[in-house]
Amino acid sequence: MMAGLGVAVRWILVAGLVLATCGGCMAAVRRGAKALGQDQDKSVSAVESPGCDGSVLPPGMPTGVDGPYGMVRHAVPDPAMAGQDVLVFLPDRAPGPSPVILLAHGFGPNYWPAYQDLIRHMVSRGAVVVYAPYPALGATHDQRYGTLWAGFQAAVAAEGQAMDLSRVGIVGHSYGGGAVPFLASHAFVDQGWGRQGAFVLMLAPWYSHATSDADMARWPAHVIRGWQVYDGDTVNDPRMAVDLYAHAPAEGARYFFQAKSGTLIWPQGPAGGCALTADHRTPGRGDGVLLKRLAVYPVVDALADQAFSPSAETAARLAALGTQEGGGYHPLVREKTPAPVKGQDAYRWPWAQDQNPRQGEGAR
Repeated sequence: MMAGLGVAVRWILVAGLVLATCGGCMAAVRRGAKALGQDQDKSVSAVESPGCDGSVLPPGMPTGVDGPYGMVRHAVPDPAMAGQDVLVFLPDRAPGPSPVILLAHGFGPNYWPAYQDLIRHMVSRGAVVVYAPYPALGATHDQRYGTLWAGFQAAVAAEGQAMDLSRVGIVGHSYGGGAVPFLASHAFVDQGWGRQGAFVLMLAPWYSHATSDADMARWPAHVIRGWQVYDGDTVNDPRMAVDLYAHAPAEGARYFFQAKSGTLIWPQGPAGGCALTADHRTPGRGDGVLLKRLAVYPVVDALADQAFSPSAETAARLAALGTQEGGGYHPLVREKTPAPVKGQDAYRWPWAQDQNPRQGEGAR
């Protein structure tokens, strides 16, 4: 993957990273990058039990309910990847320019339907969502990050009339989650986007390149910072997220959440309840939308609401998120002093790995 590595080593690394967002794609890795895209097109979600499909939500829990807007998709030619498009998803008939959320996807094929549930949800609530591709093979980390940023800039140049760049969020998953600090420095510091409201959300981030503590210290203080990890993740060590949380400047608002696996039982639900697995694939092609509505969407919504339309109500809702009391299963938990529970050997990509450039600055 990195310059100077042999072909065999490069494919081993690619296999591991692709599996981070494309569970069951090992056979496709052996056939090459083109086959990966074909296999993802053919994949289907697990069949859900009636009542576990997210159409009936339990009372008394934070839930991510879709907003009123439909979705319109525009394609912008990617200046850094020949034959590829940056996709801009717009809320249909939204009044005036809309706040913008830049979405940095996980490693592997540039296949936006892997995140279609999350994209549709964010757009339904009135945000313009930009999905930019980047190369998996034959590129360095710097080249991938640069391609992501160039794609976002191209989308703004082409569709900027529909965007309110004074209100900007950046959401990233896995490899894209690791890239969020780099993108935030360019968006919020270099470009001055998000002056009226800004947030970042890193979902199970991989290693963060081109990111020092000094870089994060330059972010405007009003940028709300969020992280989420998953208790069933066996791909990315949560120490990467904990490191970034611990080294973010203390004067800014920061929130660390964990999505939990368990069986959800409620009176209106199916007999026997719904078994939910919070793992690395949950933000994307994880099984079903119910856990997304209970653990992922509420975090995105609360951060976006407080950043884009702050009020006493939005502040209280964000402060209370994941802090519920009482026994039973809670899919979403806020951790004010996050600490890894499992050893590093439980993860495909542990903290102590040669590819992790933050080992000199981050937590052990």
